[in-house]
Amino acid sequence: MNVRLAFSVKFRTVETHLRPENVKRIRFPIVVKRGSAAVRIYRDRKPEGTYYRVTYYLGKKRHRLNFSDLHEATNEAEAKACQLSRGDVDAMQLNGDDRLTYGRAVDAVKEFNLPLDTVAREYSEARRLLDGLSLLDAARFYARHRGRGITRKAVAEAVSEIIDRKRRKGVSDVYVRDLCYRLGVFKERFHCDVSALVPDDIARFFDGLELSARSYNNFRRTLRTFFAFAQRHEWLSKEVDLLCKVEKRNERRVPTDIFTPSELAKLLKNSSAEVTPCLALAAFAGLRSAEILRLDWSDVERRPGFIEVAAHKAKTAARRIVPISENLSRWLAIASRNGERIWPRSKDSFFKAMRRAADTAGITWKQNALRHSFISYRLAEIQDVNRLALEAGNSPQIIFRHYRELATPQQAKTWFAIAPEAAPNVVPIAVAGPQAMKRNDHVIEAKAGGGRSASGAVVRQESKLRNPL
Repeated sequence: MNVRLAFSVKFRTVETHLRPENVKRIRFPIVVKRGSAAVRIYRDRKPEGTYYRVTYYLGKKRHRLNFSDLHEATNEAEAKACQLSRGDVDAMQLNGDDRLTYGRAVDAVKEFNLPLDTVAREYSEARRLLDGLSLLDAARFYARHRGRGITRKAVAEAVSEIIDRKRRKGVSDVYVRDLCYRLGVFKERFHCDVSALVPDDIARFFDGLELSARSYNNFRRTLRTFFAFAQRHEWLSKEVDLLCKVEKRNERRVPTDIFTPSELAKLLKNSSAEVTPCLALAAFAGLRSAEILRLDWSDVERRPGFIEVAAHKAKTAARRIVPISENLSRWLAIASRNGERIWPRSKDSFFKAMRRAADTAGITWKQNALRHSFISYRLAEIQDVNRLALEAGNSPQIIFRHYRELATPQQAKTWFAIAPEAAPNVVPIAVAGPQAMKRNDHVIEAKAGGGRSASGAVVRQESKLRNPL
């Protein structure tokens, strides 16, 4: 207790005085001091027993408290001395349990230097907001999720940073555009700090998205990437799973649409001169529409016999080369060139030209069906999923799951025989050699056959479609 006894030299502490063997030897009054405040304990011996009287002054008025036990008297004297030294005059007027409660409350908030009524008011308001929940549990939750170590970062700023980081890492433009779209929708909904987000907010956000199961899952995957990025930068606690209430949806298997060889022949026959090479690249090389839109003629000519899809032009941000088949070589040879790009116009005009060719041919346009057709017929031709995965830029699992047994080898032979009739003054584009087109060797290892004119020029001439059907 660190209580000083004004009269005692032999006994240093109250505890020493209170030992049974020492009580009879204590000299009264005992003086308990705290700073300049002093409280005295007197002993009164009466026929009915011994009593201990605690006395102190408030101003000029003397106060007395009687106890039958020296321990209780000493504890009360120390409490009064502490209150007098702090100037807690109001507390001195309290009696019994109220006085003890007040003293404990003052001691509990002493380190924060706040008035007791302020603390009580804040506590009351907090409990009212929590609707009966524990204030301590709420404070612990806040400290764990938004307290020490968590930096405030607005959702919009965090979105900008992850997009910039992905661009610097060299991911594909397609991925960046997808990220901008999905995270753009997200940041428009939440104008707050990342650390302020809670699972219920995210669940309500997803409930408002009217998307197919696949798009819904893609959105969910994008946000998981974003939240993990925020956690690594300490904008969001690692203990928080904001997607815990957002379940992955079951994606319904949709049949893979492909064109028949006869449909493709009609499509090519009725297409404009500008869009014909684009149709051929999708049908006989399996290039995606986005890849065709970014493709230059130099990508076709740089590596004789192969089309080089650079990393920044591919969907997966991985460079790949695709062998040029003999019939594709003929379609590219008769193509008209209007600038460096395979398709020199806008994205919208590209898809309109594709659909216009289908309408003219009297067939139904099927989205992505040219690429699906290439993968299906190419798999039937070479019977090698891993090799086809390299050519198409897909995973073997996707190819095996969606394209197996969609076409027969005979149909594949017919598909890759569709070509324009050769013209005498047209130099074909170099084609991949037999190893690349037939054997199960790695495409990169194969050598291209064929050749071009010394100048590398290609002469465009109207020609009839050679239809093997």
